[in-house]
Amino acid sequence: MTVDGKRILCIADARGNLSQLNALARDADAQFIIHTGDFGFYDGSSLSRISDRTLKHLVQYSTLIPPHVRTRLNSSPVEQIRSTIEQSPQTLLSEFPAYLSGEQKLDIPVYTVWGACEDVAIIERFRSGEYKIHNLFLLDEATSHLLDIGGVSLRLFGLGGAVVQHKLFDNGEGTDTIAGGLGTMWTTALQIGELVETAQRVYACSETRILVTHASPGREGLLAQLALVLRVSDLIKLCDNFSFIFAYFILFL
Repeated sequence: MTVDGKRILCIADARGNLSQLNALARDADAQFIIHTGDFGFYDGSSLSRISDRTLKHLVQYSTLIPPHVRTRLNSSPVEQIRSTIEQSPQTLLSEFPAYLSGEQKLDIPVYTVWGACEDVAIIERFRSGEYKIHNLFLLDEATSHLLDIGGVSLRLFGLGGAVVQHKLFDNGEGTDTIAGGLGTMWTTALQIGELVETAQRVYACSETRILVTHASPGREGLLAQLALVLRVSDLIKLCDNFSFIFAYFILFL
């Protein structure tokens, strides 16, 4: 999308291959990135917290692991998979630690929710302020971000994790409002309630509201209803063609 010379790149599933964000932004000549989850919030300590099933899923869909290595690991016992990744987690699990240390940098602002496959301990360290990465902004139930795109004020709200009905009241290993465990994350009713409060607190009729979710509102009726409560749909109807197309794309990605 391009408005008055500013472009927004909308992507998902970086899965730890964070260097591709800079490459894609350069190719698209983008000034902002909106990412809809499975970002790759893992570090070396995460490996012991990831369940066998989730680890096999990560290996199967990883773009960091070379194809020939991925093929071998897919047919290997999980103990061998863990041993191989443990030798080089930054190149086989996620590049996240390199960005956390400042060894690598994000060239432009990246706004992301967390996905279904992330480490809840990492997200909680971001929430507490222990972890910070330049140009990386988490979209969650407690915060919102305002982007000025060619004179259009875009208010970003976010809700990460999978929508699992029987886990709506389960925080798992999370110690605050964030829910997750065994290398996965999901949405809770408490998070949804807090997001509604956040949206009400910052309401301004001059802004176009965008809801960024990992799960699809097209498949999850709960998220579609949430969009209405947040007044996302109402504002979409009032905006110009660019804002409508952009908001529709994000809402139903």
